[in-house]
Amino acid sequence: LYKLMVSRLGEVVNISGTTVIVQGNKIGPRAVGKIVIDKKMNEVGRVVDVFGPVDAPYAKIVLFSKETPFRDSAVYLR
Repeated sequence: LYKLMVSRLGEVVNISGTTVIVQGNKIGPRAVGKIVIDKKMNEVGRVVDVFGPVDAPYAKIVLFSKETPFRDSAVYLR
């Protein structure tokens, strides 16, 4: 068995269709391409871009479906 590595990506600040913007403290360019999961460990999307100031960056996530049960909550990287 292997240990599943999960790290907190940040808080959802905007949802528009299948695009979600998340603000976090430690989002770097390595996050691009990674799978995003919700607090129930469901895969919800993929990080496609990281932008904004270094001390409070944003991540753009494209959702796998239009269902967004995690509005106003934290999401995580797997």
